[in-house]
Amino acid sequence: MNPSEIELIDKRNEKLWNDLNKTHSIDIELSDYPNYACDSFENNSIILIPKDDICIDSFTHELLHILIRQKELYFGSSLENLIQGNEILNQILSDNLIEHFGNCIDHIKMLPIYLELGFDKKKFKTDYDVNKCSKAEIQQLKDNFRIGRNYYGEAVDFYIGKYIAIKADPKQHINYSKSLNELKKLDSKLYAILDKCIEDWKKMPLEKENIWDDDYHSISFEFYESLTEWSDGKIFV
Repeated sequence: MNPSEIELIDKRNEKLWNDLNKTHSIDIELSDYPNYACDSFENNSIILIPKDDICIDSFTHELLHILIRQKELYFGSSLENLIQGNEILNQILSDNLIEHFGNCIDHIKMLPIYLELGFDKKKFKTDYDVNKCSKAEIQQLKDNFRIGRNYYGEAVDFYIGKYIAIKADPKQHINYSKSLNELKKLDSKLYAILDKCIEDWKKMPLEKENIWDDDYHSISFEFYESLTEWSDGKIFV
């Protein structure tokens, strides 16, 4: 299906669409699925579009996911492979968290491009209006993160998920600074590890200027090593 036939291409995203098609085969399918989605393998991608929700903003969001692939930035997959080989981290960090983390990492790179193209920030994500870290969730973490020398693995997973959800949220809720301060107070070392990963990721250019530049491999590996060091000697239940 040609996206121009259903008003998914205009002057804002036409160049992006054309550039992606130079390296990728992109199919468009109308679907009964309620949300936009993109399924990619190697240089082939399928964008699923809810037949009752034709939205150029949401379509462009999915194109930007493909752009991240075109730039060969596979942070989520790299982190997943590293963690699968670590017995402790593999137990406390769920598959859902790794997928969520990788998706949010992509969003952090995608949002500035999306806004520069002229699209609506409120349509970048369907859950734009949702507070990604409520006071109740912070309290839940305070109650369950650690008791004595024991750390609760599910709470660590939840902590990391809340942190990255805040950092990737285009809205930046008024209470996020308070939530981040609470996360930092709860475990300053884990917070610093997460913060460095995100700051390094933000600084990394989409286009490498030379082969000696740090890339996502070095960022994901340093993140993994720091998490491994943080978890060493801790008791997880």
